[in-house]
Amino acid sequence: MYCRACLRRLFVGAVLLLLIYFIVFRRRSSRVFLTERDLNHFSRQTVSQRRIPRIIHQTWRTHRVPERWNRTVESVRRYNALQFEYRLWTDDDIHEFVRENEADFYQHTFVKYPLNIQRVDAFRYVVLYHLGGIYIDMDNGCSQSFESLLGALEALDPQSTHLAAFPRTSPIGISNGFMISTQGHPLFYILISRLLLFNHNYLIDYLTVMMTTGPTYLSINEFYFSSESAIVRVIDEIVYSSIYTWHTPGNSWHGRDAQWILYIYHTIRKLSRTKLTCVVLIFAFAILLIFCRRRKSR
Repeated sequence: MYCRACLRRLFVGAVLLLLIYFIVFRRRSSRVFLTERDLNHFSRQTVSQRRIPRIIHQTWRTHRVPERWNRTVESVRRYNALQFEYRLWTDDDIHEFVRENEADFYQHTFVKYPLNIQRVDAFRYVVLYHLGGIYIDMDNGCSQSFESLLGALEALDPQSTHLAAFPRTSPIGISNGFMISTQGHPLFYILISRLLLFNHNYLIDYLTVMMTTGPTYLSINEFYFSSESAIVRVIDEIVYSSIYTWHTPGNSWHGRDAQWILYIYHTIRKLSRTKLTCVVLIFAFAILLIFCRRRKSR
């Protein structure tokens, strides 16, 4: 019988290989997109029932927003002041909300995360599952009210009980820096329930965050999600980055490991298919070698 440590290493290795596959070959599920054409056609239609709560969620350590994000936060609040409730969640608020609404997860996983960004990421899924609405990072500014975007999502799928939407992102999948959801969406239930399963050390901080709570974690779980009554749409880059939002430097949690990984990724993208396959095999072999050496040293 395999020991628990061996199974954990096998799981981590398998997930890392899956990550490599996603990044290199860019295989996508049969996703449902929200395009500029959809937006122009459906944003002006009147819907009989609003399903997405008009709440905007943002997070920061305290109520004192960093000066570098004053313009972005102010734009989000100004353009959506008439239609939306605005909630700024501090670290204390986050702990209280997760403890009250997901007590088991809070006790066994949430408080044990080594990095605070993991708690912030996990909170995003918890708050959208329990309250619904929009989550947006502070480094994202707003160009116009999100009301027409939510109206288009509701008009596109009038029969669906649950709606969710995420923007496409690089290097992989979708982003958790901007998320839209109805209250109680099944995908967010899955995201919360699997946080413990993915909670491992993935060798370096950047990969650990991405795989345990961040965009890669979201992308993998969304990739395999399927439901007829719960729609998930991927927002096209033009709709997200040109029509509704603008961006300032963010990624406040990134360290040198993140910079190196992103540099390697952009370098790899320039390689041919054959060379990419060789890189994947070499990297996979290196991961297995690291795990084997760790096992022998114990």
